[in-house]
Amino acid sequence: MLGQADEKGNIMVGSEPSAPGQYRLVISNYSKQGHKMTLVVDKTQKELLSLSIATYLDDPKDAVNLSVAFARVLVGQTTCLVKRSTASANN
Repeated sequence: MLGQADEKGNIMVGSEPSAPGQYRLVISNYSKQGHKMTLVVDKTQKELLSLSIATYLDDPKDAVNLSVAFARVLVGQTTCLVKRSTASANN
């Protein structure tokens, strides 16, 4: 499915405008129209910094959003610091 997303132009890789040395990978419309997953990576440390997912259940009105921030807590260990999720009031 990633290959198909790339062929359709639904994968974007670029620098993070507000943070030098960080890069963003955005995958849109992966399994449903309107889905989006964003990964932010620190190029120097080669670490995942954040993950965001915007999706929905059966209908786009049934939105589900997830945001996770990661940080190094000990040398070589990364952990989830903050996670937030939201869902529409219908669920």
